[in-house]
Amino acid sequence: MVNIDSKGFQNEIINADSIIIQDYIKVTVQIDDPSSKLVLVNLNLKDNLSKIRKRLEQNSKVKMNNTLTFAYKISQTNNTEGSLAEIAREDEENIILEEIVEKKNNILYLNSEPDWRFLKDKHKLEYGRTLNSETKKRVVIIEECEMTEIIDGCKNSFTEIDSEADQIIRNDFILNADTDVHNFAKLKVSFGNSKIERSNFGINSTCIISEYNKVSLKFKLKPDLEFIEKVKDAIKSEDPINFKKINEEFGYFISQEVNLGGKAYFKKSNISSEHSEENYNKYDISALNNIKIENSTENLKRNNNNSKHECFKLIGGPQLNLNNFDEKTWVESLKDFRNWSCIKFKDSVNIFQVLSEDLRKQILLLVGKKILYTNTEDYTYYLSEPGMHQALKLNIPENILKILRNKDADCSIFATIIDKKEKDIFNCQIIWPPNEDPRLVIHCIQKKFKGRECKLKIRWMIVGYDINFDFNRSDLNVKLKILKNEFNATNDKIIVKPLELEYDLSILCFGIPVLRKLDDSSNSLVIGHHFFNDKENRKIGSYLFSYCLEKNHYVNLPNFTFYTLVISNNPNSGNYGISTFRHTNKIGKLLNLIKFNSFKSNPKFVSLYFTGENVCSPIFLKQKTSEIKIKRIKVNVNCNKNDCICKNKKFKKSENNLKYAFLDPKDPN
Repeated sequence: MVNIDSKGFQNEIINADSIIIQDYIKVTVQIDDPSSKLVLVNLNLKDNLSKIRKRLEQNSKVKMNNTLTFAYKISQTNNTEGSLAEIAREDEENIILEEIVEKKNNILYLNSEPDWRFLKDKHKLEYGRTLNSETKKRVVIIEECEMTEIIDGCKNSFTEIDSEADQIIRNDFILNADTDVHNFAKLKVSFGNSKIERSNFGINSTCIISEYNKVSLKFKLKPDLEFIEKVKDAIKSEDPINFKKINEEFGYFISQEVNLGGKAYFKKSNISSEHSEENYNKYDISALNNIKIENSTENLKRNNNNSKHECFKLIGGPQLNLNNFDEKTWVESLKDFRNWSCIKFKDSVNIFQVLSEDLRKQILLLVGKKILYTNTEDYTYYLSEPGMHQALKLNIPENILKILRNKDADCSIFATIIDKKEKDIFNCQIIWPPNEDPRLVIHCIQKKFKGRECKLKIRWMIVGYDINFDFNRSDLNVKLKILKNEFNATNDKIIVKPLELEYDLSILCFGIPVLRKLDDSSNSLVIGHHFFNDKENRKIGSYLFSYCLEKNHYVNLPNFTFYTLVISNNPNSGNYGISTFRHTNKIGKLLNLIKFNSFKSNPKFVSLYFTGENVCSPIFLKQKTSEIKIKRIKVNVNCNKNDCICKNKKFKKSENNLKYAFLDPKDPN
C-alpha cells in the first residue's frame, strides 16, 4: 500500500504494525560498559521503550539484557559534561524512543547496572547446592528479590590451620563461597560425598581472607514444578531412598540470601603471637566432627600491595596471575558487577523445606520418626531423705533444642539410668510442663532408706521427625513409631492398656511416663511399667502401676502421659535385641538376671516383657554396668487388703516366660 503526501512523496505503510518507515532512523547505541563498542541500529522513534528493548534483545551486537537500562542525557552546564538519568523499567511502556534519543547525533544511551535477574541467572541462584557447587537442576523460582548495596563491606578474617583435620576441611569449607557455619550444623549437610583434596597448606599456618561484599540479595522463593513432581513421585513410591536420590539430583540446600563480591585468600606461615591477642569468636561445629574454626573480623586496613602474604586463591574478579598478584588492581575490578561472585550464602534451608506444608508432612510421615539426638551424662544424686526426688535439667544443645521446640518435629524423650555403685534401683520419668523445656525426674527406690551420695550415669535420647530432612542417615529404613496414651487420675493402681499394634513377636517397645506438672501429691510417686505379648489373643499391650516412696506401697495412678517407642522392623543403627532371661540358682534362691556381653559403661534402653496379659505383675528393673536384675519391691507389711496388687502371686508362675528387649542406638550426631 502506498500513500502520496501533500508534497508528492511516497510513504510505504506496513499494515501489520502500522509503522511508518520514515519513523525509522539509524541510531547509535552507546553502552557505558568500557568493553562495549558503538552499535548502529535501525529503530522506530515512535516505539515505546518496551518494544525497543525487545528489538535490541534480538541484536547480536547490543546483547540487551536485564543489566542494561535506558538513560536520558541531561544537557551540560558550566562547561561540564552532561550526566545520564536512568529510566525505570516500569516506565518503559509509557516513554517513546523519540523522547530520549540525543537529537544532535541520534545517540541512544544504555546504562549498565546490577540487576537481580541477571545475577540470579549468572550465578544459578535458583539451583540447589552441594557443599562444593550448584547442581544442574533448578529447585526454586525466585519470585521477588530485595537487592541492597553493602556500603562498608570490606573486612579481614583469619583461620588458623593447626591440625591435619583442618587441612582437610580447608578446601571444602573455607575456600568455597562461605556458607554460614551454623547453617551447615543445622542442616546436617553430608560432607562425606564431597571431593576433598589434600592441600599444601602447612600445619601451624594462617589463612587470611580479604572479603569485599558489594550487594546482598534476599529472595522470596517458591518450589520449581519439576522439583515438586519428583517429590510427589518419591512419596508415591513409599521408598525413603528416593528422597536421597532427589538430593543427589537437586542438591542439599538453597539459600534465601546471598552476598556478592570478591574474596582473596592469603597464606601466612608461623602464626604470630599478635593473632592470639586479638578478640575472636570460637565456633564448635558438630557437623564437622567437632573441628573448631577460629574467626576474627575487623575493618580492612592492610596495604593492598602488602607482599608479606602469599595469595593462593580468588573468588570473584578477573583470575589474575597469583605469582605476581596486585590486590589493588583486583579490588578495582570489583567495581564492575560482572566480576562479582557469590562469596557468602546465608539463611540456607534444606531443599525440602521450600515445599508446601502438606508435602513436607507427607515426607515426614513416610520416613517416620528418627533418633535425632543421644547423650550420656554423669550426675551426682544426693539422697538425704525418704521419698525425695530430683529434677535434672537436660544438657540439650541449642540447635537440638530448637528442633525440640518445633511442633512439626513432634519430639519425645526417653531415658535410662545406671547406678555406678550398683546399690539401689533408680527410676526416671519426664516432667514437661506446657511452654517449658523438659526435665528428667529421678527417684531412688530402696528396701530401707539410707542416705548416700549416688554416682549416676544417665543416658537419654530425643526421638522425632527429622525436620532437617537428612536423607544421608544410616537408619533411613528403620521404622520408628511413637504411641501416645493420656491417662487421667483414677482409683486404679494398675492400668492394662492394649497398644494399637499388629501382633508381631519381633516388635520392640520402650516406654516412659511424662508428667505435665509435679506437685506434693505426685513428687514421690514412681510410675513403673512393662509390656506384654499376648500370643493367644494376638495383641501387644502395656502394664502400668504406681509406687509411693513415702508410703512404701502401691497407690493410685496420677495424671500422666505414657509414650511408647515402637521399632517395627530390624534396626541397623546399633545393638538391639529381644530374648529370654537366664536364671541362676544361688543359695537356694532364684535370681532373675541377664548378663550382657555388649554392656560396657553406657546404660542401655531396656524394657521387660510378659508373655501374656493375665500374668503381669508390678516389677522394676535394676540396670547395672554388665547386667540387669528383676526386682519386686517389698511393700508395707501392714497392708490388709487381700485384693491389693502387693498380694499378686502371678509373678512366680510367669517368671520362666519373661523376656527383655534392649536398644543401644548409635549417636546420630
